Amino acid sequence: MLQNKLIIFDMDNTLIHSHLDFPLMKTETLRLLREDGHEPDEELPLTQTMKICRESGRLSPAYEALIWRRVEEIEYAGLENANVEPGIEQALEFLRPRAHLVALTNTKEEAALVCLRKLGLDRLLERIMGRGGAPQLKPAPGGMLALMALYPHLKAADTLAVGDAIIDVQAARGAGLRFCAYNRSRAEDWPQGELKPDLQLYRWDEEAARQLLALLDCGVAEHG
Repeated sequence: MLQNKLIIFDMDNTLIHSHLDFPLMKTETLRLLREDGHEPDEELPLTQTMKICRESGRLSPAYEALIWRRVEEIEYAGLENANVEPGIEQALEFLRPRAHLVALTNTKEEAALVCLRKLGLDRLLERIMGRGGAPQLKPAPGGMLALMALYPHLKAADTLAVGDAIIDVQAARGAGLRFCAYNRSRAEDWPQGELKPDLQLYRWDEEAARQLLALLDCGVAEHG
């Protein structure tokens, strides 16, 4: 069967149910930045906060590396007892002959690979791109654009992003893609805000997979 579609999945709380302590990750990042003399905006996502501090010219590479090492400690601890999202294997098995399946995460790429291999999901994905491999972290669109570039025969209209958080839809829209929100973990994010998803799923199974394909088949959505 010809694979003429591309689906870009978020990892944490989309493919897997992880125990990443995102509040602790942000708290520790803000603490370390303040100790280095920065005044970070608490409302921004971690990746944007780091980008702003880096571009200020006052964040040394050595100190940035120290911050990311602390983030990695929290990531590895949270991924240690991760589980697959219920039904995701069934959904991916159905989709795999019909679409190219890839994962994009802000988690360190090596940690993501270890976790997905441990859970047996790596065999269902063609590529796994994470921090250290992606040219930009979400909410920037660079990671999605880099994955799309690996499939030059496909267009944005042939591609769909799936995730559970606002930064996922921001990255998707920045790349010109339609977006499906997977709500099981963070339903409070939807449908609030201006960036509405094109589709909402509350569970993974073959029917959910069919809905993803149907959205891909319906043409380019308009986002006003």
